[in-house]
Amino acid sequence: MKKTAYIISHSHWDREWFLPLETLRYKLVTLLDETADLLENKDGFEYFHLDGQTIMLEDYLAVKPGARARMERLVRDGKLRIGPWYMLQDAFLTSSEANVRNLLYGMQDAREFGAVERIGYFPDTFGIYGQAPQLVKQAGIDSVIFGRGVKPTGFNNQVFEGGYTSPFSEMFWQAPDGTRVLGVLLANWYSNGNEIPVRREDALAFWDKRFADVADYASTGALLFLNGCDHQPVQVDLPEALDVARELYPDVDFKHSHFTEYVAELRKLLPSEDLQVIEGELTNQRTDGWSTLVNTASSRMYLKQANQRVQQLLEKQVEPIAVMATRTGTAAYPEEYLKFTWKLLMENQIHDSITGCSVDAVHREMETRFMKAEQAARAILDDKVTRIVRRVDTRATTTAKLDGEAVPVVVFHTSGYAATRVVTVDVELRRTYFAEMPFEEIPAYLDGLPSVRLEIRDRDGNLVDADVTELGMQFDYELPDRAFRKPYFARRYRVRFVAEDLPRMGFSTYFAVPVRGENETVRVENDAKRLENKFLQVDIAENGSYTLICKESGQMFAGLGVYVDQGDIGNEYMFKETGDGLRVSTEDLGAELVVLESSKVRKTVEITHRMMLPESADVEAFADEKARVVWHPGRVSPRSERLREFVVRTRLTLESGSKALKVDVRMDNNVADHRVRAIFPTGTTRATHFADSVFEIVERPNQVSEEWQNPSNDQRQQAFVAVGGLMVVNRGLPEYEVNADGSEIRLTLLRANSELGDWGNFPTPEAQSFGEQVAEFYVMPYVEETLRTEAAKWAYEYQMEPLAMQADGQHDGELSSRVEFAMWMDAPGLIFSSWKRAASGDAEILRFYSVSETVREMALLDEMRKTTILEEAVPDVALARSWQVAPSEIITWRKEDGK
Repeated sequence: MKKTAYIISHSHWDREWFLPLETLRYKLVTLLDETADLLENKDGFEYFHLDGQTIMLEDYLAVKPGARARMERLVRDGKLRIGPWYMLQDAFLTSSEANVRNLLYGMQDAREFGAVERIGYFPDTFGIYGQAPQLVKQAGIDSVIFGRGVKPTGFNNQVFEGGYTSPFSEMFWQAPDGTRVLGVLLANWYSNGNEIPVRREDALAFWDKRFADVADYASTGALLFLNGCDHQPVQVDLPEALDVARELYPDVDFKHSHFTEYVAELRKLLPSEDLQVIEGELTNQRTDGWSTLVNTASSRMYLKQANQRVQQLLEKQVEPIAVMATRTGTAAYPEEYLKFTWKLLMENQIHDSITGCSVDAVHREMETRFMKAEQAARAILDDKVTRIVRRVDTRATTTAKLDGEAVPVVVFHTSGYAATRVVTVDVELRRTYFAEMPFEEIPAYLDGLPSVRLEIRDRDGNLVDADVTELGMQFDYELPDRAFRKPYFARRYRVRFVAEDLPRMGFSTYFAVPVRGENETVRVENDAKRLENKFLQVDIAENGSYTLICKESGQMFAGLGVYVDQGDIGNEYMFKETGDGLRVSTEDLGAELVVLESSKVRKTVEITHRMMLPESADVEAFADEKARVVWHPGRVSPRSERLREFVVRTRLTLESGSKALKVDVRMDNNVADHRVRAIFPTGTTRATHFADSVFEIVERPNQVSEEWQNPSNDQRQQAFVAVGGLMVVNRGLPEYEVNADGSEIRLTLLRANSELGDWGNFPTPEAQSFGEQVAEFYVMPYVEETLRTEAAKWAYEYQMEPLAMQADGQHDGELSSRVEFAMWMDAPGLIFSSWKRAASGDAEILRFYSVSETVREMALLDEMRKTTILEEAVPDVALARSWQVAPSEIITWRKEDGK
């Protein structure tokens, strides 16, 4: 067999990891300067692969903006190979839409530089979601290069049943909808051609070893060698090294190449009938389970929570409300600012960043980025909401019979599903500006006014259930569009009310009506052991666990919410329980119960547990293991004998009309080296369970493969995990485990550890996450047959609260007091994903995906064309209002302006 060695120069660029961003940026500038010089001036040095991510060019040009033309020329000439991603993300810890934006903006940037390397590049992704083949195929990419997720078995081991092993490094990878791409596993890693020797004796030993390694797995004579590694400087003498190789191996054709050329030649040679078809997720299923890196899902949980909050804000509020503003002629769509904000967020979604597996300095900077991204998102949102509310007809209707004192409140609901929700809004009365009287006199003036209480009525004048808390006099200010700032004092009230039948995508107006008298939260009952609404009954036991009863189905789930604490002597990548196996549980611990709030709107009971936990792992034993860089599976340190009180405060809230129990957990984390999980018995046994993942609800086996040695089988989720009628819906808590027989769901709330891990001793004391740690989730019963058609939509609904804004008085407006913008009819099994403007700015984009196992029909209210995730106009696709959506299909429609 004729052999061709394809040598691809690259440097895998972890933007930040064991060194912080600016330290590595300094090295990046040197790398690209030297690489550009070689590409322009050195014979035989033809190409350089820029690690599949365009953010490297942004980081470089931030220092050397004058070098842009040079970079564009190298890209146009095909020498510098860039894209298709904006950055190399963690696939499971970023949302479906974040994965789309990453590809959309990466390809957009690459095209602006001159060309896109259309290879699905996942060199170091910590597992890959099963829908990746469909995602990249819609972007015009039909091959992927990846470094993890499949176990190659080689020619002498043909045992590859189970879908997650392959006899070759080449295979086909198939998404749940049947989309298939060519996959190439970097079986010998992305450094198998690194630092090629020029000295003949060294080169001979080098190539003999490398050829033997690739021969174990390659199905053809096209042999791939990646010349580079993490932050690897470019090999300046590579042409000389390849000349030596050609002399030593005249029967091998050595090519300095790029991935597009390699894949094209590979396809000509593939023995397609012998290639394994790998289906679904790539998560190292048939390995010993010790190097899956899955527990990056729980390292520094506060980062995951911030990420979930900001990406949900952008996807499900900022973008759709910005479309509402544009559609109503209120304001232009802020595409450039949205791209800026998304990119700022995506800086934190890189695989060594959002995973929490870097040094402390990296993650401190991430907290600032999250704060900035959220500030930017909320600035857009506040502006668009304010402008829309100004145009809403907020006059009390004749039917309502409300006087001019009624304060309008406009509630925006953008989940994509009609719902009844409890809305929280701060309402101001008696606003008095500093310009109206000396500001030092305003507080006394407002305090002297008669007390009032508030009632909440809908736009038809019907009284709705509400509770009101007076917050007192507070300072605030206005920033008018065309005037100087206007400071004021006002009396402020926090109002919670039940908003029924909110639009799927739109807004509805309510009124806060002042009535003489004091505001009082009406106490319904003060039983600390029971919460109840028309859907659920919750009974709290002496140990603080709770029983959930569904009134509709009669389902009962007992013993929920017990906390179990384990010692952790692993690292930021992997959990490893202490050698003594000592666990502390609240199952036999008494709990303190108190009712915090009880009204027609909701009831909240606080449960306090006081656990006595070891203060850390055994200090001396664990320090010794870390100093010797003992690989985490071999660590045996016990927990300390010194104990500390660890306080857990749990707030159970049941809202009127809610199908789920809301749980808010606050932990004063004053101990080290441990993991806290909440346990949910399912009352059943199952071989599989369901979890929300990227563009799919995936069914996963509970039982690990026979090769698995790790006692844990932790998994990653997006919105929820569900087993046998019990669903746990999380907010930024991506790690869970379901035990082998499906009788328990174990949700990770906190994992505290002290080192980076991987290839050295890198202390990370801030990974212990000391101080108050918060976890939020919902517990919800469901009927198993309705998981995909009904229950899932409630899980997505509970990811974000409705947004309410007080209007500036009652006024006429072009927009009705209630507007439904949704352009679709509900279709069971089809999940709303995105409503935005196209990046090109000339169309609206609507995206759904199917979690159904059968073909579903989607009816649209406007004629649209089917497009791809790249949002571009597709020729020869007809306008239509009715569409057949295949099982697991990601479907995107484009509505052209004016059509």
